[in-house]
Amino acid sequence: MKTGIIILGHGSKAPQALELLKKYGEMVKSQSTYDIVEIASLQFNQPDLPEAINQAAGAGADKIIVVPFFLYKGIHMQEDIPKVLSREKEKYDGLEIVLANHLGTDNRLVEIVIDRIEEVS
Repeated sequence: MKTGIIILGHGSKAPQALELLKKYGEMVKSQSTYDIVEIASLQFNQPDLPEAINQAAGAGADKIIVVPFFLYKGIHMQEDIPKVLSREKEKYDGLEIVLANHLGTDNRLVEIVIDRIEEVS
């Protein structure tokens, strides 16, 4: 079984947001064992989630894990993303598509926050 990863950001009209998301995709690919790592934006940027799923499926993924770069489980996590995934699952026979948990509360993120505070104190 070949697993593809999609790093899903919110998206932004600012071009720097897409560049940052691309960097995260590259880091995940270089620091993991997954051959298929795509990025997607929920809105404003391309590829969007359906296009990223298409790319991962076209690269031979049997299973796709969508990893949302969201801090909390808001409306996008509760409704918008599941709706998109439901529609996409209907298009690909035999392709498993799962949604990973949002980033949430995690001590590893707290360490980054403290680093940022110390950078300017």
